[in-house]
Amino acid sequence: VRFVNSTWVFGKGMCHVSRFAQYCSLHVSALTLTAIAVDRHQVIMHPLKPRISMTKGVIYIAVIWTMATFFSLPHAICQKLFTFKYSEDTVRSLCLPDFPEPADLFWKYLDLATFILLYILPLLIISVAYARVAKKLWLCNTIGDVTTEQYLALRRKKKKTIKMLMLVVVLFALCWFPLNCYVLLLSSKVIRTNNALYFAFHWFAMSSTCYNPFIYCWLNENFRVELKALLSMCQRPPKAQEDRPPSPVPSFKVAWTEKSNGRKAPLLANNLVPSSQPQSGKTDLSSVEPTVAMS
Repeated sequence: VRFVNSTWVFGKGMCHVSRFAQYCSLHVSALTLTAIAVDRHQVIMHPLKPRISMTKGVIYIAVIWTMATFFSLPHAICQKLFTFKYSEDTVRSLCLPDFPEPADLFWKYLDLATFILLYILPLLIISVAYARVAKKLWLCNTIGDVTTEQYLALRRKKKKTIKMLMLVVVLFALCWFPLNCYVLLLSSKVIRTNNALYFAFHWFAMSSTCYNPFIYCWLNENFRVELKALLSMCQRPPKAQEDRPPSPVPSFKVAWTEKSNGRKAPLLANNLVPSSQPQSGKTDLSSVEPTVAMS
């Protein structure tokens, strides 16, 4: 709305909230990717150690959101709604940063700290963690007697895993680099602000979260299995057959013999015909023994 209308229409309160939500979501995304990388590193490098419990997982998520909130508060606080007369009948509002003096220096170091916390440190941790994981997977020798086919299948699986880890790191680095560089250069007053450029870089950075599920589905068999199981839950369950009480009347399995006098003679199960059955082709069910007639 701000880009389309060239003015801020949401008021003073949302000027602070919007800025906080933007930076908080960015930090949460980067920190979550970092936590996932560290967790995978622990699982593969130390497979005999127990996995994190549900309680620890909740604690880690709370820590991530707390850190993201702490890192985002300076950006939310240092915002101000400016109103100016654009023309005789047009008044516009802008939600812009308003840093304390020295404003230029404060803005520069705040964006530099954000660049380090939001991009450099997560990228460094993720790269080191996945590099060690890839090295162990590549150098890991097969234990026990395996056939050539099993060995080749294991090698292909290792290559897919390493390729998946590398793609995640490369995409994170590529998608976030333009936006972070743009913000850093803008705060250093090397370049002038450009809404279209900022919008494009912001969209490109946000799109990084959309690529990972497709990469996992392409290169991770476990992810595909879990995804299929999740999608199967959305299907309509088959209708349960109604429970019917057993019929008190015994059922009979009828077989047909060869034509006799131009008509087919019905026989009971196992082609057994009671001795009292007439030869006219009609079956007298009352004379049949239950042990023979019941199917």
